[in-house]
Amino acid sequence: MANTIVSIVPVPAMVANDGSEKSTVSATVQTDGSPAQAGVNVIWDITGGDGPSSSTTDDTGVAKIEVTAKDGVATITVKASTTDDLTGKTTLITTYVPLKAPVVLNASDEDGWTLDHYDIEFGVQAEIPYYNNVKVDQEVTFYWGDAWSTSLFVTEDNLPPYILEIPAAFTVNGEYDVYYDVRDNAGNPPVSSSHLAITVDDEGSLTPVLVMPQVAEADPYINMSDVADGVSVLVNYPSMAEGDAISLYWVAYDSQGRKIEAACDTQQYDVIADQKSVTFTIEQTKFYPNGMGYEGYAEVYYTVLPAGATAKQLSETCRCLVDTVPA
Repeated sequence: MANTIVSIVPVPAMVANDGSEKSTVSATVQTDGSPAQAGVNVIWDITGGDGPSSSTTDDTGVAKIEVTAKDGVATITVKASTTDDLTGKTTLITTYVPLKAPVVLNASDEDGWTLDHYDIEFGVQAEIPYYNNVKVDQEVTFYWGDAWSTSLFVTEDNLPPYILEIPAAFTVNGEYDVYYDVRDNAGNPPVSSSHLAITVDDEGSLTPVLVMPQVAEADPYINMSDVADGVSVLVNYPSMAEGDAISLYWVAYDSQGRKIEAACDTQQYDVIADQKSVTFTIEQTKFYPNGMGYEGYAEVYYTVLPAGATAKQLSETCRCLVDTVPA
């Protein structure tokens, strides 16, 4: 019995040239003219891209792989063959230069583009940056995987960057292909950004094991004079070591316990060699949300992903009273 490649199809047939977007390539195999059974091995030869060197057919006689571009290539050549059919079939995947990638708050290459419980609890924000060739009347559509999308139009009074709040209903555990595309009003094909593979991994709250951050200005109130140059937050846990990834959270509430989104802040820092403490600064603007002071409090805490570890640690929470309302 001879296993022969009868077709090869890439979807999509064009991907970003920075390796951030995948094309699923399918090869259909026949055995002596009939659909192949599951388990037939297909050999893949990829030039200009990355992907597996082999895969096997499913119950329909189709073998699939995912292919990404090597950085900067113009085309990717993909060949599928079998030991019975060394000639096989070949297809081309073209590439394009993507727009600048979106930014997802608290997700980075250092943490594997992962959002944890405290990132989700703080609130997930995404930013569409100022991209190349911004023009009025363009339609910009942001995609949070298949779960959620939103569109807006570029106007003279509404230019990028755009800050988006991701609804909590769409930040459940899972993987999300995050990107945006831009359409003009002439009906041309949309231009896409680089893609981010964001993972939401909310394993619930942790038991605090690290010392709380220190806020010297909270004595006990942080008032108008205290915030003039920003408010310092000192983090100095005993086990601090080079490569530790620290995420600081400053969560603001009014006197009724309602969260004030515009007064919240989160910052990240990677510890360098011989460092024993880290000082974060909460800018003055965070104490005047929407241009006005507020009376309430802030809860301040941090998480640490120790160098080489996979599990984060949580600090105790420091509660600071805030009153920046003019007398």
